[in-house]
Amino acid sequence: MNAERGIGTIFSELLGEITALIRNEIRLAKAEVAETIRRMLLGVVLALAGLFIAILALVFLLQAAVGGLMLLGLNFALSSLIVAVAAVAISGVVVWLGISRLKIGKLSQSKTAQQIKRDAATVRSQVQGL
Repeated sequence: MNAERGIGTIFSELLGEITALIRNEIRLAKAEVAETIRRMLLGVVLALAGLFIAILALVFLLQAAVGGLMLLGLNFALSSLIVAVAAVAISGVVVWLGISRLKIGKLSQSKTAQQIKRDAATVRSQVQGL
């Protein structure tokens, strides 16, 4: 009878430890996701700020190109058309290159996922050892 009670106690303790482990892994996963979201949000904000500044700079560069063509003797309309066609062609190539490289690669496993696999293997070995 004591042997059965001992095994029952062991299983009860094991179940309690597994439950605590799962709760801790869930907390860790939530913290990891929250940190990743914070980093990504900061990256998006910085990228958008940089993009806004780059667009402003591009407007001035295109205006300078129009002015340069006008100095060569072309009228404003023709200079603007040449610069616009060149800008559209360049942007088309850049967009095409960007789209062609948008492939979903293999996502690396998070630390939490790796830890959960290790924990599951440990639990399996403990259960098999009983």
